[in-house]
Amino acid sequence: MRPALLLLHKGAAPPVPKFFKDSHMTLNHFLLRGQVLSLYRKLIRCTKGLNKSDADELRHWIRADFERYRNERDLDKIKNLITVGQHQMHTLQGSVSLAQASR
Repeated sequence: MRPALLLLHKGAAPPVPKFFKDSHMTLNHFLLRGQVLSLYRKLIRCTKGLNKSDADELRHWIRADFERYRNERDLDKIKNLITVGQHQMHTLQGSVSLAQASR
């Protein structure tokens, strides 16, 4: 039998993901978390096509910005940050396409 099945067979419950151990997280927080992760991935994808040093600098800036608000719990503030991030992403996409066109 596989190890995971052995654990379940013995009556032990599977480990609880770290995200669900936080008692302050609601369903709305969980849904917004998905939007935040999606925005982060889209912003990182925007850096493709840039030269390596520019892309690295931009990824560092993106990561630092997301880390700054990592522990934010206020739903209105999170929604506002997502909106601002989406606006910045559209601006970034335009700048990246101009940079690629000028090559």
